[in-house]
Amino acid sequence: MTTRVITAARVRTGHGAVHAPGAVAIDHGRIAWAGPATDLPPAWNTPEVMRIDLPEATVLPGLVDAHVHLAFGGATVPPTASGPLAWREVAATIRSGLTELLTAGVTTVRDLGAPRYVDIDTLTQTNPRPRVLTATIPLTVPGGHCHTLGGAMDTCTAIRNLVEVNTLHGADWIKVMITGGFTTSGASSPYEPQFTDAQIRAAVEAAHDHGLPVAAHAHGTAGIRQAVTAGVDSIEHCTWMTATGFDLDPGLVREIAARDIPVCPTINHLARTATGRLPWAVRREHLRVMLDAGIRLVPGSDAGIPHTPPGRYPQSLPAYLDLGLTPAEVIDLATSGAADALRIGHLTGTLTAGLGADLIAVPGDPAHDLTALSTPILTMAAGHLHHRAEPDAQEDTRP
Repeated sequence: MTTRVITAARVRTGHGAVHAPGAVAIDHGRIAWAGPATDLPPAWNTPEVMRIDLPEATVLPGLVDAHVHLAFGGATVPPTASGPLAWREVAATIRSGLTELLTAGVTTVRDLGAPRYVDIDTLTQTNPRPRVLTATIPLTVPGGHCHTLGGAMDTCTAIRNLVEVNTLHGADWIKVMITGGFTTSGASSPYEPQFTDAQIRAAVEAAHDHGLPVAAHAHGTAGIRQAVTAGVDSIEHCTWMTATGFDLDPGLVREIAARDIPVCPTINHLARTATGRLPWAVRREHLRVMLDAGIRLVPGSDAGIPHTPPGRYPQSLPAYLDLGLTPAEVIDLATSGAADALRIGHLTGTLTAGLGADLIAVPGDPAHDLTALSTPILTMAAGHLHHRAEPDAQEDTRP
């Protein structure tokens, strides 16, 4: 792996420091040093070190999308991977999504559901790639949300067994479909819980026994309440829906904040234009209430559902400006904040010596114009340079 130094007009480290001009040194796939370009240590300022100079760009940590489904590929109905041909098609969809992510400047994702371990099998064979935290097969009920992925369970014993098997396959998170969803027809209702309280407790206890956190898919208020009571580690969607409208529970909001349970509201690039069942005006107000209460919001796009490809994640981030956040605060949400919420802040999310060399470079200053994140000119994941656009980047390859 090549040792490199990247210099830029600005380097945002992700923990408060902005160096202008700045430099980042990368060695053996890790950040070796980051700071003012004028303070670059002599060991990194020699003709033998490969340099990339970006005089008009900003370097910052790679983006983190906390909620994706790489196996879905925009399908209206989640795939099943039930036969060899279908398995190969889903695996190809995953590999295509990984390439899209890197091109878009996304260096870490949490994949929250795929059919029958095709995600683990594909990721094992695909390197280098973004960092992927995977939940493998999500837990649901017979006929419930995403039951075609293979995780339909109706007893506490079966739930515990699936958690154990997911763990043995290498799951990083356990996903529980506490309510129904919008991509599964039939009896699955987004507004109603799918499991009993005892079954959810069994899932959470089993996951925690194996040292794994639990991500709870929960749209309806009743399901959100179940998730909080059971002690889950993140809540996905959290739309406060009922069959006839919405029921934002202020007491439950305070409890989520008090327990420091991160909420991933799965906002995609179309959210601000949404009308219909979940209009942006309502969603925005709910998110403001949660943010004001101290709930940690974690950006995630739900990439893989219809009309939401992995490469559009950067275009989803300006929606958070509508909550009163500054561009700099949104950048922190999508980098260091998301990494901390996913429990990998010791691995990535900031340009800190010793962490993985996951970074991007974008034109101009995204702290003034967040749309700059949508046009990365360079992406590096674990020290591997995946995307570089001319003419802004100039690489010095002197021997």
